[in-house]
Amino acid sequence: MKHKKYYPYICSSILLACLLWSPTVLADEDSSGTTALPTSQEIEPPQQITDLSHQVTSQNDVAVTTTEKEGDSDLESQVTLTGENLLKNPQFDQTSPASTTSTDKDKGWSKEAAEGWQVYKDSKQTVGSPQIDASEQQLTMTNEAGKKLRGCVHQTVAINPEKQYLVSFDIETKDKTGQAFVRVIEEIKENNTLKEQRLWLSPMATGTMKKHQEKLYVPKLKVNQIKLELFYETGQGQVIFDNISLREAGDKPSGAIKEVTHSLEERIALSLSKKHLLAIPDYIYQVAAGANQIVRIDNGTVEPLQEGHTLLEVFTKEGQKIADLPLEVTGKDDSEMTALISQWRQMILGADSYSVSNPAMQALNQKLDDSVTKNLNSLVNNQKEAYLWEDLKDFGKSSHMTATYRRLEEMAKQVNSPASKYYQDTALIRLIKDKLAWLHLNYYNPQKDIEGNANWWDYEIGTPRAIVNTLTLLYPYFTQDEIKAQTKSISHFVPDPKQFRSTLVNPFKAIGGNLVDMGRVKIIEALLTQDDVKLKESIEALDTLFEFQRDGSKGEGFYKDGSYIDHTNVAYTGAYGNVLIDGLSQLIPLIQASPMALNAQKLEVIEHWIEKSFFPLLIHGELMDMSRGRSISRENASSRMAALEALRGILRLSQVLPEANKNRIQGQLKSILAFHDKERMLSSLSSYYDINLFEQVLANEVIKLMPMSTNLSVFQNMDKLAYYHTDKDFGFALSMHSNRTLNFEAMNNENTRGWYTGDGMFYLYNHDLTHYSDKYWPTVNPLKMPGTTEAEGKREDVTDDYLKKLTIDYKEKAKEEAGMSTLPSSFVGAIKGDDKIALAAMDFQNWDRTVSAKKAWGIFDDRIVFLGAGIQSTKDQAVSTTIDQRKDNPENPYRLLVNGQEVSLTNDTLEKDHVTSVLLLSQDGKNNIGYLFDKPTTLVFSRQEQSGRWSDINKGSTNKELVTQTFITISQRHQQANDTYAYTLLPNVSQEDFDKARTESSIEVVRNDSDLQILHDHKQDLWTVVNYHDGPQRINDQLTLEKAGLYLYQKVGNVFKLLSKDLLPSD
Repeated sequence: MKHKKYYPYICSSILLACLLWSPTVLADEDSSGTTALPTSQEIEPPQQITDLSHQVTSQNDVAVTTTEKEGDSDLESQVTLTGENLLKNPQFDQTSPASTTSTDKDKGWSKEAAEGWQVYKDSKQTVGSPQIDASEQQLTMTNEAGKKLRGCVHQTVAINPEKQYLVSFDIETKDKTGQAFVRVIEEIKENNTLKEQRLWLSPMATGTMKKHQEKLYVPKLKVNQIKLELFYETGQGQVIFDNISLREAGDKPSGAIKEVTHSLEERIALSLSKKHLLAIPDYIYQVAAGANQIVRIDNGTVEPLQEGHTLLEVFTKEGQKIADLPLEVTGKDDSEMTALISQWRQMILGADSYSVSNPAMQALNQKLDDSVTKNLNSLVNNQKEAYLWEDLKDFGKSSHMTATYRRLEEMAKQVNSPASKYYQDTALIRLIKDKLAWLHLNYYNPQKDIEGNANWWDYEIGTPRAIVNTLTLLYPYFTQDEIKAQTKSISHFVPDPKQFRSTLVNPFKAIGGNLVDMGRVKIIEALLTQDDVKLKESIEALDTLFEFQRDGSKGEGFYKDGSYIDHTNVAYTGAYGNVLIDGLSQLIPLIQASPMALNAQKLEVIEHWIEKSFFPLLIHGELMDMSRGRSISRENASSRMAALEALRGILRLSQVLPEANKNRIQGQLKSILAFHDKERMLSSLSSYYDINLFEQVLANEVIKLMPMSTNLSVFQNMDKLAYYHTDKDFGFALSMHSNRTLNFEAMNNENTRGWYTGDGMFYLYNHDLTHYSDKYWPTVNPLKMPGTTEAEGKREDVTDDYLKKLTIDYKEKAKEEAGMSTLPSSFVGAIKGDDKIALAAMDFQNWDRTVSAKKAWGIFDDRIVFLGAGIQSTKDQAVSTTIDQRKDNPENPYRLLVNGQEVSLTNDTLEKDHVTSVLLLSQDGKNNIGYLFDKPTTLVFSRQEQSGRWSDINKGSTNKELVTQTFITISQRHQQANDTYAYTLLPNVSQEDFDKARTESSIEVVRNDSDLQILHDHKQDLWTVVNYHDGPQRINDQLTLEKAGLYLYQKVGNVFKLLSKDLLPSD
């Protein structure tokens, strides 16, 4: 038998391996598979779903690869190997033919079975007949061509939980999709029931690579045996494992908090770009005689003056000389990199833009100073404590780690602010550096894993962004060695600028806003470390942002029609789209000043985003809520604040555009800003750079106001429509969903009652600028959203706890059971003739498929027609269409006129028959809303005070205050099968014009049933047709349609001219 040489345990670098946090499937004693929870891309820190098996993760694991040589740590020098290899048959040289009878010990092997090892295949994830074989004195795992494999080869090993162990192995992958790695499972059972579990992972391998891997495994649970698995995660390709070793490596670490210590420098070397903070502030440092022209010492800081060498004489406070320190001043750092770092410092703070006469800047400086003072007063200075602030003491919650780093970043900002009382404060600089070092020692370093309830977002976006910003702000005070130590941790957790969760199972591609956030980490990291290659790679990683998604592709990102999709299938222009352009707008000026400037084509894409994706959604200073997803549930993120956030990014981006385009975009932006109070607008900005930029645009008389003209945007790829009518000055938005888009998203305890916001809800933006932005969402009745047809029964709040409960029962169907779903039908869409004519339709089924309806909308200039047909309920429940639910502004209240007669409403509901017209008549007559019904209809009216809390719809909100608003609700009940509704909305209509329209309506409902919905505008001789089925459908004497879809015709003479159509699949 051939014996192979055993590899020594020598390594040259330390890399991270992260913990798999998904619940484990316990099918049988050999079942080693796990079911990964869905990963979703987050801009704000998503709350981790707690693992029901209470798994624990490692704090002291060290990942090492010899092939990549990224560091200078030697693992062998850190540990003492005291035992033999605990694994049986580690080189797979003891084999026997795989049994055809498939006994337990050799079940699953293809040719040769390795003695001491057993095979597990995940039956749910494995397709075909994969090959798992040890015939070549190595373990080879290969999927069947074109089919998936998920499984492992494993053995149980006895260990001492008070020791630590070195795991070592060779791995080779060929065209591997998914990952391959070694996994250790610790389990505590009681009466054969799993009580606690911990999963430990080695570094990941994927693609095509060949590595020798080493990592310390430190037991967490009090277990005497573990299961070690050679794991093939779901995917394809070949994986080869060999030379597997598990050896005792001494006692495991105590886990005690480490303290930062300082010792006297042996020598000092700094460039002309840097300053040196002297190590021992209690010592007295003096420049050697005659060398004052080289450096000077000011308040414990060495400031270089010119290149040269000298000595620093060091004395105790008592005057005793203790050392002569050699000091060298070299030339300036790379001028291009240093200039870009300075530019980033200006972008994130803008101290150079500060004006002592600017009230907004004064207020921002005072706000930051007050915050720094508060945080300094509450800082815990005892290094033996496990935290820096009492309110951020639980580092098991990674959000506390990010928040801690952000407080240090804020302090660094004030050190850079000339108006701050902390400007260039040496003591504060020293404190920031010490606390960064303390955090690096204990929490964020290459020896750590993403553990327990920790969230990948904090390790890969939140914390590293705060680190690179702090290093940028205090760049002159950090040596390159100190910078590399801090950024090495970032490289460890975020090794790939194109991918998140690289150190965890099931990584995902960085796209959209998350990709931009990745850029704000990796690009700045590259600048700080003076790494040209990394800078180039990080900038090139952004290239995918400038590629439009293909229509109908269901991809995430921007589409040419202006749609923006994120979180797989959610319309998110006003949230994650905002994050994207806000972050990118900080990076683009930096990139344009670098050797990797974007070309003209990419700048044109940016213009397209601004003009096709964002401007159509900005009405009267608001960013339409239908594009903001779960952000609508955030008290401090109103539609008006979201608009300012978008405009901030747009303004920054406009700076790099050609002059004419820049002026045009800034003119439109300036017109939108006119709807905002200037003082509030400027107070929303968090940098002097942005305040200065806004002030410049507002004061620049060359930039002329460019008010929005009539515009109708069909966002087909996110099932939304936005309309602005210039003459009547109103905006209208329609929010649908389909088989390609989600009806609503609830996540992280946010938007818990967003149930019907994508079910054909409409938004009307008139002159009541506070309608949606002033406490609308906590007080609106979420069961009766305007324009929707729904069952009136109660719903469960979609909280994280509710989702966890459903996950136990329904697994991957939990979201659907909670009500987050796509439609089974693809018959959803919209078309337009021009900017005043459009047609939309939705073959609707509600979330639990008990209510269905054919819903359509026709836009004819200043009138919008609502149609519903084939309304059905499969069970005995109350179903209604909410004609409107309008918030009543107490400063401009509505009177209700029904069929021309005023009706008084109280808190009780009022039912009226034979209604043909309704007018909400505002006190000033400028916010009137009219409704004309195609035929006499029975309606239910109410004017009610409705109360709610922000914490009801966003469990993370600390605001528990009960707020109350008055709403007028108009509903039509559906008490018979195949019921219908048909009415016309007239926004901002005068009472006189509405009275005329009551008797002279030019729009005829020709047909409204489950097969056809036809409207005829006699004034323009326009015909809109929704045809739900293939096959001949007679529209009129001259027009017959064969295909299902949406059609817009205009009769010119005796000819029907097709203005627009969209052939939709017949269901």
